[in-house]
Amino acid sequence: MSKVDDIINGWGNYLKGSDPTTLKLAKERAAICSDCRTAKHGVHTAILPDYSISEIQGMYCSKDLGGCGCPLSTAVRSKNYKCVKGKW
Repeated sequence: MSKVDDIINGWGNYLKGSDPTTLKLAKERAAICSDCRTAKHGVHTAILPDYSISEIQGMYCSKDLGGCGCPLSTAVRSKNYKCVKGKW
C-alpha cells in the first residue's frame, strides 16, 4: 500500500468504525503513542472526538519532534501504516 492508501484506510476506519481486530490493534498502538514524546495535544479534540480510544483523543504526532503530523486517532487505525519512529 502507498502512504495515501494508508491515510485513507486510517480515516475510513475512524469514520465508519473499526472491526474488532483493527480496534484491538489500534488500542495497542494508542497505548504506545500516549506515552511517546512526539504525541501532542492539538485542536483535533473538537473535530476528531475518539470515544473508543480516549487516551489519544485530540492528539497528533508532532512533526516538530520528528513525527508524521497525523492525528493519532486515524494513524493507529490504519492497518498497514508504520510509526515513523519505529515504535509499532
